[in-house]
Amino acid sequence: MSVFGGLLKAGVSFCQSTLILTTRSIYTGVSCRIRMHAIPELKKVDRWTEKRSMFGVYDNVGILGDFKAHPRELIVGPSWLRGFKGNELQRLIRKKRIVGDRMMTLDKHNMEKRLRFLYRRFNRYGKHR
Repeated sequence: MSVFGGLLKAGVSFCQSTLILTTRSIYTGVSCRIRMHAIPELKKVDRWTEKRSMFGVYDNVGILGDFKAHPRELIVGPSWLRGFKGNELQRLIRKKRIVGDRMMTLDKHNMEKRLRFLYRRFNRYGKHR
């Protein structure tokens, strides 16, 4: 009887260990290692794009000119665009205010048409809606 009991205990322990292993593999899944094949290559960056090459161009104005001239004053271009930052509607409003009375008839008419369109568009679909 003791031999039979020993075999029974060994069989139960064997079954329990296999059941535990199978239930663990079912519920937790098989753990797999994360493989890293290679270190990713560095991105190739163009160091001489227009934006990067012009960075700090006007820094010497203050040093050489005793801080009397603002870099905005050195920009060559239309008066309504110097030192301006904004969207098309704001740009056209500024242009109309500054040079609207001196514009040719057809140019002024086309600008006012564009302004009417942009007013409608911004009032209907603007960010503030």
